[in-house]
Amino acid sequence: MEVDNDASDRDGHRSTSESWQCLETIDNAHKRTVRSVAFEPTQGRALATASFDGTTAIWEKGPNDETYDCVATLEGHENEAKSVAWSASGQLLATCGRDKSVWIWESNGEGDFDCISVLMEHTQDVKMVLWHPSEELLVSFSYDNTIRIWKDEDDDWYSAATLTGHTSTVWGGAFSHNGKYLASVSDDRTVRVWTWGTTPDESSDANAGLYYRPGISYECVATVPDSVHTRAIYSVSWGRPPNKDAAPNGGDSSSGSDLGYLATGCGDNTLRIFKVTTDGSLDVTLTCTQENAHGLSDINCVEWNPTYPGWLATCGDDGTVRIWYLEE
Repeated sequence: MEVDNDASDRDGHRSTSESWQCLETIDNAHKRTVRSVAFEPTQGRALATASFDGTTAIWEKGPNDETYDCVATLEGHENEAKSVAWSASGQLLATCGRDKSVWIWESNGEGDFDCISVLMEHTQDVKMVLWHPSEELLVSFSYDNTIRIWKDEDDDWYSAATLTGHTSTVWGGAFSHNGKYLASVSDDRTVRVWTWGTTPDESSDANAGLYYRPGISYECVATVPDSVHTRAIYSVSWGRPPNKDAAPNGGDSSSGSDLGYLATGCGDNTLRIFKVTTDGSLDVTLTCTQENAHGLSDINCVEWNPTYPGWLATCGDDGTVRIWYLEE
């Protein structure tokens, strides 16, 4: 098994480097560094960008594919906005920042957004926000070493679970395609995989009370030890197995025991791919590595292609974006 960035064509899904074109550049989009970008998932015509200038901008193309226009600027963070993410329905947008807060915005169409909740339970910078692939559950990852799961109850968002175990900054995470598992990466050089535990019984007498709100139980079921990565892990992405198509409903058509691959981007300049399987217990196995994937630079982000299994994009401090293909 190997990861390569050869430009030859294979299986109808690979293309020459000349076919990758920059279609548009949005100049002067923000006053400071743009830290995060996300396409609206249902139609893909809207783009959200989060910046260190404290704002999140919404960009849309017209019906005739005109250039991107800024249709909304979301303000509220006291300083740097570090991540932006759309819910699967495209109706909700989440942002987070250095001010330790998570903001949830609701789209009313035509560039109109309302802030419906500001969540302040983290005690340090919030590095990333992530939505569940099929449910309106929000996950946030923080400098305070914790992960929080946020849930809506009668239009009131609250912290339904706090995941602890990392001993340093949690940089981010990724869900498996079936939504059953959550992977997280940290400054402590570990990868942790979490899954649902037992949800409290809402009908029990012990849970009765005017202000009762049901929690969510998560448990860590696998850990990649700190001996595998030699520096902080900045990014993780969970991809389907190569050469296996997505199910018609958007789910994972692979066997129940095959959960695909985790890719990690790290400060030690090495790209790593882990095979994830479950047969009674979850197994995360390192299958291949690519040293100096971005020369001597940190790998800041990794992302599997959601449509073509095996395609992986990475970016690093060397100022480049690389496209890789995983061959089994």
